[in-house]
Amino acid sequence: MLLLLLVLLLLVAHPSPPFPPSYKAERRAERALPQHDYRLPFPEGRYGRFAAARSVSSSASSRRSRRSLQHHVAFSANRSLAFEPYVEEDTILFDKWPWRSARVPLSAYVANVISGFERHYGAPRAVTASFYDKVCPRSRQKVVTLKTAATPTGEFTLSADGKGRLHDLESILADSANCIRIQGEVFDDDFFDSKAAVEVASTLAKSPVMAHFTFSPRVLNILNRMMPAIAPHSAAYDVDRIAHPRNKHIMPTNPWQHILALHVRRGDDWEATCEDKAARSAPFVSWNKLPKLPGNENIPPPPEMVDETRQGLYRAKCLPEIKEILARARRMRKNHRLLRSVYILTDAPDAWTEEVRRWLLSDAWDKVFVGQTDVYPDFQDREVGPAVDMEVARRAGVFVGNGVSGCGRRVDERSRRSSRQRRQTLCSCGRATASIRTLPSSGDLRGRGQCICTHSS
Repeated sequence: MLLLLLVLLLLVAHPSPPFPPSYKAERRAERALPQHDYRLPFPEGRYGRFAAARSVSSSASSRRSRRSLQHHVAFSANRSLAFEPYVEEDTILFDKWPWRSARVPLSAYVANVISGFERHYGAPRAVTASFYDKVCPRSRQKVVTLKTAATPTGEFTLSADGKGRLHDLESILADSANCIRIQGEVFDDDFFDSKAAVEVASTLAKSPVMAHFTFSPRVLNILNRMMPAIAPHSAAYDVDRIAHPRNKHIMPTNPWQHILALHVRRGDDWEATCEDKAARSAPFVSWNKLPKLPGNENIPPPPEMVDETRQGLYRAKCLPEIKEILARARRMRKNHRLLRSVYILTDAPDAWTEEVRRWLLSDAWDKVFVGQTDVYPDFQDREVGPAVDMEVARRAGVFVGNGVSGCGRRVDERSRRSSRQRRQTLCSCGRATASIRTLPSSGDLRGRGQCICTHSS
């Protein structure tokens, strides 16, 4: 009864912001995918080859990283990936306002799961999990349970090293069964914390899955609206052509050499994460550990480092003070003289980010953009905001991240793919560390291809 009264109140009061976006366009597009045709010839259609694996990681960014790897494995095994929506595990009815979507279609974030690029390589296209459930009832599925901490009775143990794990998965998917479901986290946190992720970095960077990776039309349309302000001399995204490639040709995107992108995290949860990383002497996450990237030489610190020093080391990377942010931005501008504007990727409170903006503007930066307040302020866009941030960071002349959050890792993934289209040098310190990417020039010192990982969050 109480719930019914609440619903009636919401309908009458029309609160603002109201409920989360419906994602009707994305859901409709996913249902209408041409590969969802039972009559298609093998290896698609009712009797095609399919692979399904559920990702249960906590963050959207982590899930997208896992999904890219799963997509690559399925593609390599000549199987259709069955992709699932992003499920928000923390959605509670009376949680903070505005309410978040419980399920967000994956195509609201990324486009390569629905673009059908696989057909240009003679491979079966990805399908939705709901289509997989229709053509692959339990009676037709071969289920392989991995032996993990969550499933200790599983029958298959994946190799700890990266290339060995890819080989194991390809062996599983080489089975003659039409429908294979893998139970258990295929690429878990231990995988991204270890050297295994580094071992598969070059393989993933060369994969057609990453070559055709692009953010969704929803994300790119947000940037198109802001293009005159952020990059006035840059062409708008051809959203339809990007989302529906007509051949293997990859549409290049020019770098925004005037932009310095700063990833600055804040909040009680983030502070606890930094403290936990320090307590465990955690390494940088995923591809932030690539040996060629400077800035990760002292992470993880030696075991004999005293606790206070170790905490300070990680705090400098995770939670820099405003004066430290200013100093690093100033140093980047000195080293890369094309930089004129700053773009801040953050989840920090508006009051704090406005203070950072004021200080940066007072330090002679032409413009300072804060993603969540300037680029996607509308609640309808907030849920895909991190993807908007990552695309800006990918194209920025310099990206300063932190090695312990998923955002930097995803920027690294996309930038490694982009580097195959144009000459550029990448520096990233993944998921929550300090990383920087710079673009090489044609000869002068202003845009030299050098990497500098600074200790910013």
